[in-house]
Amino acid sequence: MKVRTLLTLFLSLTVFTVWAQDEPTSAMVFETYEWDFGPIDEADGPVAHTFRFANISNNPIQIDNVATSCGCTTVQYSTEPIHGGDYGELTVVFDPARTEGRVFREVEIFTKDRRNYASLSIFADVNPIPMGLEQIYPHLLAGTVKTNAKRCNFGYLTQGESVTRVVRIANVGNKTAKLSVQTTGKRYGMSVDCPESIAPQEVVSIHITYDIPKGKNYFGMARDTIWLVADGAKSEEPIVVNAIRIEKFSDNENKPKPVLRIEPAYVEFGEKAPGKIYKKTITIGNTGNADLIFRNVEPMEGTAISIESGQVIKPGKEIKVTVAVTNSRNPRTITMGSINLTTNDPTRPFRELRLQVDTK
Repeated sequence: MKVRTLLTLFLSLTVFTVWAQDEPTSAMVFETYEWDFGPIDEADGPVAHTFRFANISNNPIQIDNVATSCGCTTVQYSTEPIHGGDYGELTVVFDPARTEGRVFREVEIFTKDRRNYASLSIFADVNPIPMGLEQIYPHLLAGTVKTNAKRCNFGYLTQGESVTRVVRIANVGNKTAKLSVQTTGKRYGMSVDCPESIAPQEVVSIHITYDIPKGKNYFGMARDTIWLVADGAKSEEPIVVNAIRIEKFSDNENKPKPVLRIEPAYVEFGEKAPGKIYKKTITIGNTGNADLIFRNVEPMEGTAISIESGQVIKPGKEIKVTVAVTNSRNPRTITMGSINLTTNDPTRPFRELRLQVDTK
């Protein structure tokens, strides 16, 4: 099927309009970027959905790498080139084993030339297999207290917002345990409400709340850790908590807005000698009709970037930006780096710029 026929189908979908703005430079145009499996039973095993896309460029593209946000999600795809005007497809398989409730998974797609990128999302409501406490809460925290989740992700939180999430814990032992929590890190406005004790075979909730203040310093990724203490014994591993702090955007669709463009969003340095710093130049632009403001620029350890928080790019303008990564000292390894960018782009306010260098 040629691209004109396929795009006629795509243009009838509202989702296409939104995501075409989100990924304006990609030659891969999908008929939908999200799929909701709806209610599914864990006992029925994996479910699958096939995403179709068109190559709207004049040049062939070739899928080189696909990354998923969880090992429960796999992708089947062809590595053969897709010529301009033709279409391809990827089948995303989700295994609901050991999950329950509303789940979200992300799939990122990179082409061989690293110039084209797409992000797909799948959702499901998983009905779990009935199990005992030991199976439902598999992660040991401290003593006889276990949990079903060692991460608590808040997602986007707007400034001035207060949001609470719950982590469930169970006492699989035969006596009551006294509870308390310890937290470390900058805390970012996080508070924790934990019961003082938990009876044998009881399930209770730890309530975690973020109160995000307003101000120029309250943007970007928030990271916190919580250690549970049961009868004086501290958990060996913490519960990891994170949130992405963004500004509150207007509901007015007609209001001028910026659109962040990064080319490429995945920077590959190739094979390099160990233990050195390597740099490359990328292009960051604003294809929207309002000023693009970098609210928070956060290079992860071992990376650097030549822009800072507060920098502005005018509508229709672009700048050359230098990114750098420090290579591993160990031979035959892959060093991955990332730089988090939080902007006032309402379509996608948080972006992760990824860097990779292979050690000789």
